[in-house]
Amino acid sequence: MTPDAAAPHAAHPKVLGAKGKRIKTIAASAVNLQGRLLSDPLGAAEDNQLLDELRGHIRSLHSHSQRSKPGSAGDSELDRAGTVLWNLCTRLRRESDAQPRSTNKRKLFLLGRVFAFHLLGAAQCTENADAAAVVRLLRLALKAGRSCIDDSEFGFATLVLQKAVDCNTRLHDLRSDLSADDVKDARGLEAEYFILRAALAWKENRLDVAEHMYNNGKLTPEFLDPYQVEKLADVLYEIGKDLSGKSDFSMAAKWLNRAHDVVNSQGLELLSREAIELRTAILQTLVTALLGLGTTGGFETADNLVNVIESEMGNELVVSLLRLEILQKSPAEVFDSDSYADVLRRMIKSFNFTESTFKLVVHHIRKLHDKTPGLGCKVIDEFIRALRNADTDEWIERLVIIRMWMTTNQRDSVDTIQSAEDVLTQVDRHLSADAAIAAQTLIWKRLESGYSLGQFELAEKWCHLALHAAFRNCGPGNIAKLERKVLLCAIARNEMDGARSIFHSMAESTQREPKTMYLMYKVATRTGDRSLATRCLESVSMATEQQDYLYACVVDSQQAGDKVCAVEALRKLLEKHEYKSPSPVHLPALLRCTIRLLKSVLDSDDGRCGEMDGVQYLCELFDAAVTAIEREPRDANGNKLFSIDELDWFARNAYNLGLKHLDSWDLRHSIHILTACTSIIKLFPSDVTSQVAQDMSFKLIFSNFIIASALVAQARTQDNVEKQLQDYLLMRKHIAAFEAELPGRLDSLEGKAREDLLSKLATLLTFDLEGAICLKKWEDLGEIIRKTVQCKSVTAFQGMGDCLLRSSVPGRELYATMRIIINEIWTLENFTVEKLAKYMRCLFQATLPLDDGLALGLMDEFCEWTCEASKTMNQMPAEELEWLATTAFNHAVDCYAARQDEQSKQWASKALNLAHYCNDGGALEGILHEKHLSLRFDAK
Repeated sequence: MTPDAAAPHAAHPKVLGAKGKRIKTIAASAVNLQGRLLSDPLGAAEDNQLLDELRGHIRSLHSHSQRSKPGSAGDSELDRAGTVLWNLCTRLRRESDAQPRSTNKRKLFLLGRVFAFHLLGAAQCTENADAAAVVRLLRLALKAGRSCIDDSEFGFATLVLQKAVDCNTRLHDLRSDLSADDVKDARGLEAEYFILRAALAWKENRLDVAEHMYNNGKLTPEFLDPYQVEKLADVLYEIGKDLSGKSDFSMAAKWLNRAHDVVNSQGLELLSREAIELRTAILQTLVTALLGLGTTGGFETADNLVNVIESEMGNELVVSLLRLEILQKSPAEVFDSDSYADVLRRMIKSFNFTESTFKLVVHHIRKLHDKTPGLGCKVIDEFIRALRNADTDEWIERLVIIRMWMTTNQRDSVDTIQSAEDVLTQVDRHLSADAAIAAQTLIWKRLESGYSLGQFELAEKWCHLALHAAFRNCGPGNIAKLERKVLLCAIARNEMDGARSIFHSMAESTQREPKTMYLMYKVATRTGDRSLATRCLESVSMATEQQDYLYACVVDSQQAGDKVCAVEALRKLLEKHEYKSPSPVHLPALLRCTIRLLKSVLDSDDGRCGEMDGVQYLCELFDAAVTAIEREPRDANGNKLFSIDELDWFARNAYNLGLKHLDSWDLRHSIHILTACTSIIKLFPSDVTSQVAQDMSFKLIFSNFIIASALVAQARTQDNVEKQLQDYLLMRKHIAAFEAELPGRLDSLEGKAREDLLSKLATLLTFDLEGAICLKKWEDLGEIIRKTVQCKSVTAFQGMGDCLLRSSVPGRELYATMRIIINEIWTLENFTVEKLAKYMRCLFQATLPLDDGLALGLMDEFCEWTCEASKTMNQMPAEELEWLATTAFNHAVDCYAARQDEQSKQWASKALNLAHYCNDGGALEGILHEKHLSLRFDAK
């Protein structure tokens, strides 16, 4: 009821006094408030200000009514102002409920009604007010009080209900003037008053006052109409539900039983739809409270109540929920899982396809799974199958995710995984990407756990479950990840044929990924498939800039015992390495590891490195070390990566390998690795210790000696002239390096060590002469001979002589060089006339075809030596004289035939001169003389 018009009331005096004037002022404020409420929306600050004003007016009016005597105030103007303000605030509050407004706005309309009520109370509550006016004011008090309680304005509710007490007292005084219907109405209003007081006491946590109001208000069904019964039952239900929520189940059961008795006091046909729903809620909450008592009596009573509800309502959702709650509250040792599952199955069969019901069913399926995991999975499978033909994709996806969670939280078994796979197959649809990924994430955690525990067969089955067609929308990346995990499981179980099949079933893009190729590399190393290993290494190396997988290949091949594959992987690592500073990899260590591993392969029984030339690659590794040292890479602190110790390691190993395999390696490999050794030695810093410097110097000397010796041997067997000349040129450079380093070491050596180095120098100078001759460096021949003098080696000079005599050196260079050699041999050996004759013959024999004049000069010298020797006991050997004389005369005949008469005469003269000293009784001289006479120079 709303005060649409002012009720008739007694006339008021025209002069009210000071308090009356104050009320008049408040009435004017009410009119002003109406205008402000109807104006444009106020801001937050204005709302707060207006609320403060209203609170002041309400307290002022209430204080005035408490102090004023009946009849001292009252005015039709107050009545009109209160009525208009009440109706306005009621309408605005109703409109605010239909659209979102701030809390301050709602409170403004509420306090406006409270203010209006107090205005009406100030106008009407007089000694002479009639019953109708009192009833009207009491109704307004109850409405305002209820609104205050609903909005938690308990202080103002108390003020309003205090006014209601006055009205109720006034009605008792007027009861004799009321009709039977009016008395009934008055009784009903009084009951409502007590209901509100009980509700207010409950809100203020004063259950003792609520109990008092319930008992003293005679709130029994026989005194209440259906509307009041509903109101009372609602308040009693809220009190009981609140107590149940606070786990005060004993008091909750008490108040809920009251609510149940009250709502059942009326026939169902007399109750509104809301009251019937309230009755169901009361029963449900009462069952919960009874179960919360934890007593046998409470449990039995709750079960009986559910039976009653079921007999009335049949297989309704609320009945099923109560049944489930009873089953949940039963002791864990006697929990009836089958009954719980049967209730859920009934709920699934009668499913009403609402979100709230869906959530309820899922919630209780989870509860069942907590108690009996296997049965929980079966029930959710039935739920999935029940929804598969409906347009409920989102629900099915959520159920599948929950099903995967249940599956992954059960004990591992093949049957567990198979049952999950079966239900996915029955779903017969592809889940959305988000749902598929969520389900796979759950499975992935479980399979990872199994894999880490070595349960490879089960882990593989988990992988196949995650790869089910229902999850195909998860994206190629996730599919590839799972397929690789299957591959890993097969490798771990040593099922290499299965691993190959898995690989071939993958998408081509997945096969090409570095991760996949690395796994196939594991297969290759375990099956000895070097070809596959090489292809995998190539793919891994080319597909990514990251080197992690290459490192993994190295480790894996070593674990598999395949050192050749490990060397190949290290080789790829070195090819990928960038000489940056600071370097991301400790390059010296990488090179050392590769060299050591390759050495162990070469030193093994077969010494084979697959398709790779192991010795050549070993040499290239030392070349790589040289290149790296020249770049001077540094670490993050700016220190050189190649320390003195590192340089010593590379130099020493190159030197030792070169010496060790001189007789087993191809010469080019020995040359290669020892050349690297010399390059490394040259890169040692100048501030090394004297001991290190001396050691490196000797290594450099011996390395150059071996390299030069190997190069001359290689050149002598070389068919390609250009390559042969290159070998000789390189040989001469190493000989020059040997010579440059030698003086510093000779000074510190004595005895055999010194002789050994000089012997090596003599040998190298012999090779140097050979190289100079082949390279046609005639101007270097004399210098080489002079360098050889310090060696005092007759063998070296003899070798040089032989080389000269076998070569095609121009005559003058040959003559000059041979003369020096012969002189040096003479000095060193002081050889006999016979040996001198032999050397002269050799020199003559080499010079004669090249230079006629030089040959004549040699004949002159030989004639002179022969003449002098004839005067001593050491005469020239007759056979040498005979050969030289005969050769000279034959050359004279050749000159004669060529019409070179002067030369012919000179050669004939030299021949006759030598023949004269032959100890043959003049036989040769006579023969040559006769033949000479037969030459007719004048006749020509």
